[in-house]
Amino acid sequence: MSNLISAFVFLILGIVELALFGRVVYPLLSWRHEEAKVTQTQGMNPKRIMMLVRMQSLIAMPILGYLLGDRLKAMMG
Repeated sequence: MSNLISAFVFLILGIVELALFGRVVYPLLSWRHEEAKVTQTQGMNPKRIMMLVRMQSLIAMPILGYLLGDRLKAMMG
């Protein structure tokens, strides 16, 4: 049961992380990418970075929470 609770907590943390990234970091990345297109010095597409953050926040975080559930319960008491 503690595994499912910790997976849910990590999912909530991942959603918060995704929201903050989408509101704060992504617009800056997108703006710099568009600005760099003019000089042909653009790097990785910000959409690809956003996709990686989504996968990490919505898939990897809950899995990590599920796997660490027992350990977290033991640490908390």
